[in-house]
Formats: sequence, C-alpha cells, structure tokens
Amino acid sequence: MASSNLAATKLRQWWQFPLADLRGPSGFWGTLVERIPVGAKRIDGRWWIYAGLYLLIAVGIWLRVEHVFTHNPMDHIWSDPQRHWEQGTQTLRSDPMTLTDPVMYQVYVGILGKLTLGEPFLVALYTALLACLTPWIWYRFARELMPGRLQATAVWALLSLLPSWIAIYGYFMQETLLLPLLGASLYASWRCRRKQTLGSFLLMVALWTCAGLTRGIAIPLAAVVTTWLWLLQPRKLAKAGYSLALLALLMGPLAYRSYAAMHMISPHGIGQLVALYLRSGKREIHVHYSREGAQWNYWFGSPSTGEKPLAPLSDWTTSRDGQVHARIHIENGADDWATALARYPVTLDRYLSLTKENLIYLFFGSSWPDNNRQRTLEKINHHSRWLWAPLTLLLLIGTILCWRRLHGARLFAVLLGTWIVVQGLLPIAVNEGRYRKPAEGMLLVQALLVAGVLRRRTSRKSTEAEEISEEREASPGVVTAAGLHADPTSPEREGGPLEQPQREADDAPA
Repeated sequence: MASSNLAATKLRQWWQFPLADLRGPSGFWGTLVERIPVGAKRIDGRWWIYAGLYLLIAVGIWLRVEHVFTHNPMDHIWSDPQRHWEQGTQTLRSDPMTLTDPVMYQVYVGILGKLTLGEPFLVALYTALLACLTPWIWYRFARELMPGRLQATAVWALLSLLPSWIAIYGYFMQETLLLPLLGASLYASWRCRRKQTLGSFLLMVALWTCAGLTRGIAIPLAAVVTTWLWLLQPRKLAKAGYSLALLALLMGPLAYRSYAAMHMISPHGIGQLVALYLRSGKREIHVHYSREGAQWNYWFGSPSTGEKPLAPLSDWTTSRDGQVHARIHIENGADDWATALARYPVTLDRYLSLTKENLIYLFFGSSWPDNNRQRTLEKINHHSRWLWAPLTLLLLIGTILCWRRLHGARLFAVLLGTWIVVQGLLPIAVNEGRYRKPAEGMLLVQALLVAGVLRRRTSRKSTEAEEISEEREASPGVVTAAGLHADPTSPEREGGPLEQPQREADDAPA
C-alpha cells in the first residue's frame, strides 16, 4: 500500500507545478516552454526524437493501409498487373510468357489468390499487411548494420513515408515482393556476418535465392555478399557444401521445369527476350513462338519509350524506332535466340548509346504503373524522381571520403555500387523508373550511414579541440610541434586517437 501511494504521489508531482510557475515572469499564459510540465522537461532530446520518428512511422502505416484499400490492386487488372495475376492464379499455365517471368512472384500471387479467392477486401488486407511489413523488415536490417537504434528507427520512418514504396502496392507488380525479400536478404546477410554460423549462412543463401527468383537484379547482389562473407568466415568447406546442396534442392526442379517446357536450362526465367529488345535498339519487340504445332504471338514495348523523362527541362526522348521480330521454335532451345541476338552485336558505339539512354531512364524515368498524377501519392512519386541522381552522386563522393571509417558498412557500399554497375551499365534490359525502387531504399540507408560517420568525425574533432583548449588553460608549458602544451616537468603525454564515446545501452545492436 505504501509503495502504491508513493507511486501515485510521484505521478501527481510529475504533472503538477505551482501557480507561481504558471504565472511566471512572462505573465499568466507564459511561454510554451514554461507551460511544459516539470516532468516532461526532464525528458532528454533523444526521447523527443524517438517520439517524432514513431509518429512518422504511424503516419506511414496509415498512408499504406489507406492507399491499398482506396486503390485496390484488384481494380487494376490490365497490362503487366493482369499478366502477373493470371500467371499466379492459373497455376498450370505453361505458355512461353509464363516461363519467361521468374517464378517466385507467381507463387506469391497464387497463394494470395487461394487465400482470398479474389475478394477485393481480403486482397487489400493481405497487401496492406505486406506493405506495412516491408519498412519494418528493412528496420531489422538497419539494426544489424548501423551502430545505434536511433539511426535504424530513422530508416524505418523514411522508408515508411517513401511515396515510391507506398504507391506500388496498389498494383500487382514484382517489386511489391522484391522489396521485403531484399530487406530480409540484407538482414540475413548482416546477421550472418555477426553470428558466423552455418545456420545463419544457409538462411542467407535461401533468402537471396528467393529474391533472385523474384527479380534477376538480386542475383549479382547475392553473389557479391555471399562470396564476401564466405571468404571471411570459418568452416568454408561446410558452408560451401551445404549451400550448394540447398541451391540444388531449390533450383534443380526449376531447371528441369524450364528444360521440359522450353528446352532451356533457365530456372530464373528466360532472359533472352529482354536482352534482344535492348540490343536491337527498336521501340517494340514481336516474338513468335511455336511448339508442336501450337503458336503464341507476343509484342512488348517498354513504357520508358513513350515518355520524356527530363521534362519540363528538356524534350529529350528515346531514339528507338521500329520493331524487332524473333521467330522462336521452342524445340531448338537457345539456338534461335542466339541467332536473333547475333543480328545485333554490341559494338562500342551501340553500347555507349544504349547505356546513355539506360542511365537516363533509370535515374530520371517515371515509375510505371504507379505514376497516375491524379493521385496525390503517385504524383509525389513522379516528381521525386529528380532526387535520386544527385543523391547518388553525393553519396558516391561521401562514401569515398568516409571509406576508412565505414568499417562493417563497406560491404553495403559495395552492394550499392554493384547495383549501379549491373542495372545501369550492363546491357541486360531496357531500364524503367520502376527498376530504381530497390536502390531507393539502399540509397537512403547509405545516406544515414555517411551522415553518421561525418557527425561522429565532427564530434571527435570538437572534443579534441576542447581538450586542447583545456590543456592550454591548465598548463603553461611549451608548445610542441603538434600544437599541444607539454609540461617540461612531467612525463611526455602518450598520443593516440581519441576513443569514441560509449553508446548508450538502448543503442546497442540487437
């Protein structure tokens, strides 16, 4: 009873303050700061920062739920979203286009269709749940990567409010699954870096495999991070052996599936179509498939070719024109694709022209289909495309300057550089603004990393200057070559870098 009364007394004291303080020197109303309860004044600035970040996270969750229920993916069954929905819900389809796309998103849509039976409310419910989980998964990754919880929470808040990562969930597109899988793969990678166990390594391999089976851009990222960690960690033979066995278990049946249907060993999908489209320099691609008397005709044109990505600053648009045709006899496997690709060799002039267009569309192209400017979030998403090119350039410079201090985050910088090289500089596909989405999250994470390094560097220099000033005031000794006062009657002061302040307990990594 005594303890409860004491707690109640302290609670009242926390919120009460004398009438004299209320009136104060500024009058009865006082200033806003004067009217803050005494207990609230004892809360430090870190508490208020956390409160603001969690408020932003709550706003982001509300925006995601509201957007998905207002613009239900079931209301946009056309073009690519229609293809993805039909491929997922019609599970036994074996047409060439179904075998061209990676399988993981089809599996996700198939499960979603089975759980919801296509009911719009249930589709919106599960999609909103995935949309809200995505920034949290990246937060878990940031807790492994970053030195403190505050920076990781800032990542969660920024990604929760990122319009590009909200608007896409109003459509059935592969990025809706790639974003959480990429975050989970990065989390598993840095967890493996910390634990260095066989189990953590295999979990990392499994998640990167799932991400690579969703979009091919994850494959080179997986190759870099898994190789890096394998070289640095013990039990190399066991990790290599079990990883190969796991890959064989996951990829072997898919390789057999692609060979049985397309006479090609390509478990991640048939990539020759987009490669031919890119190298041809044409505006459209028309593919005519035949197999045992059955025929399929497809045509495709990138939404990038119909826009002016630099408008209103420039009317520049693609130089692509005309159509490229390919006639593919499935029984011939990859031979007909090789013949079609040989018609368009990658010369230096062609490579430079294609790469210039690809970089412009990657960094300045509007993300399709989530660029309906009649909707507020999608309009903001469209205009935010101007942010990413200058941010990438600034981070490139900042990363180079801070390289020695990045320590455990160097691998992440290498992954970001790998994405830029593969997606921007290699002739693998005609780029779209939508392909930028994975890097948008990575760029924001890297921005916070570099900012943290620069802040710690500035703080350390300030601390050094204060110590030097204190030593000068305390000791009238002679000035040394380093600019420090030395007391000729005392032993020489040992040099060395200043130790960084110890992190608070609640900022320790999980």
